[in-house]
Amino acid sequence: MKSDSEGTSDLERMIGKAAVEATRMSNQASKAARKILADVAGETGETKGYDLAAIDLIDTDEELIAFVALPGASKEKIDLKVTDDSFYIEATPIPREGKYLRREMSALGQKREIKLPVEIKPEQVRASFNNGILEVHLPKLLIINAQRVQVD
Repeated sequence: MKSDSEGTSDLERMIGKAAVEATRMSNQASKAARKILADVAGETGETKGYDLAAIDLIDTDEELIAFVALPGASKEKIDLKVTDDSFYIEATPIPREGKYLRREMSALGQKREIKLPVEIKPEQVRASFNNGILEVHLPKLLIINAQRVQVD
């Protein structure tokens, strides 16, 4: 093996270059992962301090049905907003008396914003709340097939 005047061999230089390249690639991968996670957090409408409400979204022929888990909430403290392509939910918890020995649920409550896969009719949305589950019926905006009209 060849060595230069400083006593560095070809193998040591190759290992050094490989280490530098590996570090560069690791930094690029870390930046990409942070960007992806930030994009996902932005899509879900997460807000610091709030818990992310768990949602099941079911697609039927006529409507989407969302089941949102809101443990500890009361229906008076639920804020539900809908547009033609998304819905937003925020639930504020009922304050509890006493000293917390352990607190894992957010004091601020739960939030969630969901982009819907189809357009809905916001004016026809129905919601009910039972046993900590908010059930939201989101009627689809049905596109009726165009009828051919004969031109006279």
